[in-house]
Amino acid sequence: MKYFVPEWNDRVDPEYDFASDSHSPGHKQDSTRNDVYMWDIFGIDKTPVDGVLVSRITIENDKRKYQHALSEGIHKALRLPQQVEIIGDCGAFGYVKHDVPPYDPLETLDFYAKLGFNYGVSVDHLAVPQFEKQREVRIRITYENGVKAFEEWSRKYREVFQLLLAVQGWEVSDYLRMYRNYMDLGATHIAFGGLARSPSSFITQVVNCLIKEIEDSKRKPQYVHFFGVARPALFPQFTQLENHGVTVGFDSASYLRKAWLSAAISELNYLTPTGRGYTAIRVPSVTGRQKRGSEGDEKKNVDSERLKRLEQECLVALRDYDRDETDIENVISVLSKFNKASGGSPELSVLYRRVLTDKPWRLCDCPICKSIGIDVMIFRGNNRNRRRGFHNVNVFYEVMRKPELWTGFMKRQQDKQESPISALNGRDRVLIITECSKRKLGYNARTKAPAKSMYQGRLFKWVQRYCHVMGYDYAIISAKYGLVFPDEVIEGYEKSLQTKNDVVNLQPRVEKLLNPLIKNYDKIVVIAGEKYRDVLRNLWDDRFITVKGRGYTDLCSILENAMPKGKLLLEF
Repeated sequence: MKYFVPEWNDRVDPEYDFASDSHSPGHKQDSTRNDVYMWDIFGIDKTPVDGVLVSRITIENDKRKYQHALSEGIHKALRLPQQVEIIGDCGAFGYVKHDVPPYDPLETLDFYAKLGFNYGVSVDHLAVPQFEKQREVRIRITYENGVKAFEEWSRKYREVFQLLLAVQGWEVSDYLRMYRNYMDLGATHIAFGGLARSPSSFITQVVNCLIKEIEDSKRKPQYVHFFGVARPALFPQFTQLENHGVTVGFDSASYLRKAWLSAAISELNYLTPTGRGYTAIRVPSVTGRQKRGSEGDEKKNVDSERLKRLEQECLVALRDYDRDETDIENVISVLSKFNKASGGSPELSVLYRRVLTDKPWRLCDCPICKSIGIDVMIFRGNNRNRRRGFHNVNVFYEVMRKPELWTGFMKRQQDKQESPISALNGRDRVLIITECSKRKLGYNARTKAPAKSMYQGRLFKWVQRYCHVMGYDYAIISAKYGLVFPDEVIEGYEKSLQTKNDVVNLQPRVEKLLNPLIKNYDKIVVIAGEKYRDVLRNLWDDRFITVKGRGYTDLCSILENAMPKGKLLLEF
């Protein structure tokens, strides 16, 4: 298998000063020429990629780099030797909203030839759910562009670069039909697109049908590329395809970008070969100072100065910890103060403790971790975040090359996708805290009922069911009443947490009731929105668990899946 990393100007300053957070003179003079790529840091022979994918829509937007590539070639523009393969495509996601691609299929071949690409992809158009009504048109455009490109390439460019014919589809049958048609033309290199946002089960069907087609037809392509699907869960299927004599390649920037795009709760900012991940420790730069003026401006300036001081204390404490000059409790204390002052999520302290306890950067031999130490774990600006991304790419590549790591890595990744409540111990004393719902029996004082009957929202009902089945206690954070319990009679109302002041004003009332209560529980599971979770900020400790989803529907599904099968779900 071959792994290609997409090129999106992923460079860092090689002489960045982490202690002072300052760029080198070379970066300031010409960052395009003097900043370095991942392969400059790892060395060409040890770089954890087999090649690079460059999209036309991306490089043409970087006028300086584009001119460099035109004059000296794409390899020199990226400081790569000729033996490193570079694929060129048009970047279909960049023009997905267009009715037709902005590039001519024949002129694009000339573009690939001028820049010196090893591979060039025919101009395709994505058939995605957002444009479902246009799917047939987009599939036809992709195929017709592929045919035109193949005919012109065969006549003029066959000795210049290798053409990859793009395949798009809606159903598995669409992909297979276009693949067969290309094979009928005499194509040997095929690229399957539009799969980056598809579930692995669908991609598995595509690969399995492709394998069957090869077995039945007795003909096979030399190379098949899958755009945007660098997933270990697919490695067994890709291996089966390669066992039929087909070289498989794929690309993705997801492991690079997990370093700064994955949410803290996912613990995927920093990866390890076992699949165990960690959240990066968030110490964002406090920028800008308020000018003194009114009383409000003066307060903002004081807050900014305090935040800046706490920020620096965090950085100093983390480096001291890496040198074994302070203990974990001191670092957690400093981080918690900064996190609270900067409005960070209260559950971060639990995640940070895991990072600092395990010290994963000390166990890694990659040049990133060995050279910058704990700074690789700090979520702060391009020079740390992107380096952490380079580390993640190295981990992914190591897993890809070692089949014995696939099972463990996939399992840990799957576990991260499961709700944390699935890991609750049956012997734990558990309290569930949820939020009030907008939908109620009534919305004024004329309606009175126990809280368990007053709230009628779908998520609230699922929390009730879950607690009933599991035998857990639960309490509700109410925007009007503070903390209420299921049998407590309340009046109807219309109120929700809207502002930071709403949260601050509600905190003392909730803390007064909850503080003496939580000592009776081993775990406190919070199923609520961000503002409602913020109400609990001052009480948060290692016992608290957050259940998050992509909305109420997802949270309801998580609760349903967490309940033992066969249990009676009572209607309330």
